[in-house]
Amino acid sequence: MKTLLRFMLIGFILFTQTSCFEESDFLWNKKTVVEFQATVVTSLAVGKTYPLLPIKNGAGNQTTQVNLVGPQRSKEEVIKFSVDKDNTTAVEGVHYNLKGGTFTIPANSSLGNCVVEVLNGTPPTSTTTKTVDLVLTLEGNGSDISPNENYKKVGYRISF
Repeated sequence: MKTLLRFMLIGFILFTQTSCFEESDFLWNKKTVVEFQATVVTSLAVGKTYPLLPIKNGAGNQTTQVNLVGPQRSKEEVIKFSVDKDNTTAVEGVHYNLKGGTFTIPANSSLGNCVVEVLNGTPPTSTTTKTVDLVLTLEGNGSDISPNENYKKVGYRISF
């Protein structure tokens, strides 16, 4: 009898102490942004605001997923990206090729693929390390899609 009363008391307390949730508004009311998926899910490099993904010299095309955060678009969007000159030690045409510096997010999609070609380049001669860094920065579409400031950069550490 005691256990039955205990369970009834616990049930009564649980039933009376719950509340209803307010209806959540799932509409996106903020500015639409793009971000590198690798930067969202990968730990940042020491002292950097972006991750450094390790790849081998001559690895070929490297594809990095880019997320569109906001409502999907009814037409395709061309997104620009560039090399962060301050943090990049790789040389264009020797270590990498940007392939135009743009990629497309298809219509009615939230994902695009940023592709950079890693060439079979020569190792740096002036340093003792046998790596060079390539850091990419998202720029947006130039009008209503901007980069997410926290996730706009991704880096590649090319090892020889």
